[in-house]
Amino acid sequence: MSHAALRTRAGFTLLELILALTIGLVVLATATALTASTWQSVRGATLRDGVTRNARYIAVTLQRDVQETGVDLSSTVDFGALAVWADTVAILRVPYEPAAPRQYPLSQTNFPTGQCGPACLEIQTAGAVPELSVGDVARVQVSNTRRLIYVTAVDPVNGGYRVAFANVPTLLQHASGIQGLAITPASTFIQRLGIVVYYRDNNGILRRASRLNPDLTPRGEALATGLQTFTARLVFVDGSEAAQADNGTDGNAGNDYDDIAGIRVQATLQGDHVDPRVNGGQPIRRQLQWWFAPRNLIYERNKA
Repeated sequence: MSHAALRTRAGFTLLELILALTIGLVVLATATALTASTWQSVRGATLRDGVTRNARYIAVTLQRDVQETGVDLSSTVDFGALAVWADTVAILRVPYEPAAPRQYPLSQTNFPTGQCGPACLEIQTAGAVPELSVGDVARVQVSNTRRLIYVTAVDPVNGGYRVAFANVPTLLQHASGIQGLAITPASTFIQRLGIVVYYRDNNGILRRASRLNPDLTPRGEALATGLQTFTARLVFVDGSEAAQADNGTDGNAGNDYDDIAGIRVQATLQGDHVDPRVNGGQPIRRQLQWWFAPRNLIYERNKA
């Protein structure tokens, strides 16, 4: 047998085997590290996308609702279509679905003033069923004075409908009911309003409500999760900001409801999940800020 044949059958030397194993381990380690890095990047992107998605939902929805603030409802010194307090934003407007709800004057058929009690008014509807139902928020307008009411009953009576409402002093940061008002049928009407309330619940969920519960708390649906903080400040035409508007009692004519130019919203969002390989195992957080100008509110103010 030739020396060449013997060399072919002899296999690898120990040195060649060690070198091959070393190269293989290096390649395997590199591939493993690359795979782990890629997975970490993908997982990190997934967690960050969750926070970004919630931020986008908040921005888009808030912008839409703020732009509808004050439709056919110009703000006055002590009554605003936009109000903020603590972690809550309240927006008022006259809804168009497809036409604006009627302004119902008072009926004098059963009572000379149309007032049937401390939390009850009778309205004329020209024989039609009124666009008011239990759970609605409406305004009572007496000359230039406005009050909000939460409707608790709408019943047909001789000459119209009897509207009962919650007998509470305030509703959505505004005066509520008819206490202290000199009701005059010729200058008084009731009209249903559309409302939107944003608020943060105890579980860190931002909720959006278009109705109120019988206990007058917002009946909200979840809009975004992971909300650690949520605050809003009103911005006035003179550039000043405040946690809420004044009602004309502090002597400052620049921070009343009719001076609102916009709203600044700040939030801290946190991811719903954590991963020990991402951000040191800590939740991903983002500090966010938006500024919205309610064009309809500004239009109604300028129109007035």
